Amino acid sequence: MRDRGYDHEVYRDKVRRFQITPHLARRGTGHGSGLGVYRCGVEGAIALLHWFRRLRIR
Repeated sequence: MRDRGYDHEVYRDKVRRFQITPHLARRGTGHGSGLGVYRCGVEGAIALLHWFRRLRIR
């Protein structure tokens, strides 16, 4: 789980109780891979292709 919404010591302690090392992202830190920069453009292109397919079928 690498969601910044769970960056609180309470959640880290709950995970440690099960002897699991928490890998939760810290708030205010940079995003590692930078893939989110391209995600919006790719998702938009895929949505456009689906729209053209639906239009062609109709």
